[in-house]
Amino acid sequence: MIKKILVVLVGIIIWFMQPPWDISMQSWHLFAVFFSTILAVLINAFPIFLAALFALVLVVLTGTLNVEKAFSGFSESFMLLILSAFLVAKGVIKSGLGRRVAMLLIRRFGKNTLRLAYCIAVTDTLIAPAIPSNTARSGILFPIVNALALDTGSQPNPASRKTTGSYLMMCGITSLTISSALWMTAMAGNLICVEIARQFGVHMTFGSWFLAASLPCIIALVILPYALYIFFPPTQKLRKRCSLLTKSWSKWAP
Repeated sequence: MIKKILVVLVGIIIWFMQPPWDISMQSWHLFAVFFSTILAVLINAFPIFLAALFALVLVVLTGTLNVEKAFSGFSESFMLLILSAFLVAKGVIKSGLGRRVAMLLIRRFGKNTLRLAYCIAVTDTLIAPAIPSNTARSGILFPIVNALALDTGSQPNPASRKTTGSYLMMCGITSLTISSALWMTAMAGNLICVEIARQFGVHMTFGSWFLAASLPCIIALVILPYALYIFFPPTQKLRKRCSLLTKSWSKWAP
């Protein structure tokens, strides 16, 4: 409740402030709504969808924007595609599909530290087309990678973080970046780029995007975990212990 009140107060204060420079009153009011929306999301006062909905309603009710301008973005086909992709992503996360894929791969192939890194990268690559946000995918992968690091003796402190944790986390970060470029629907920004390209006569489909991105991205996915293993190595190369660990994780997989 305190966070919600804070967001409202900040918005009201900015709304009634004198606009700096030569900014019009309408632009300043729009900034007040926009700033309050971002603040609400950052401090977790409201979920992002609800905060955006409140902002749209507010700018219409206050006359800052008319209905046509406020909802003009939703007339674009790529916006509907982004919205549908986020709905699918919600289903993947709620159903636990991403977690199950990770557990199955870890149980089957995670026999040492390097293989665990490849399991993380492959999991992210497989679920990326259905989740248009690397932030949302990190919400699936981070708890798994963090648990693997802790269970293999790596703690978030300078003394033991390089045991396995730093290496696995770095592999997770790089795989998120690569998978976002590999699939057209792996990041909302990709769909906006497709629409911008279309305006200049360049038409891309899901298949053509993947075809163009597949060679550099797949090479990167194959090379980076091993390259990090060489240049940013874990101090503990797990073998037998890791095999026992993956068996203990099998109860999480279907």
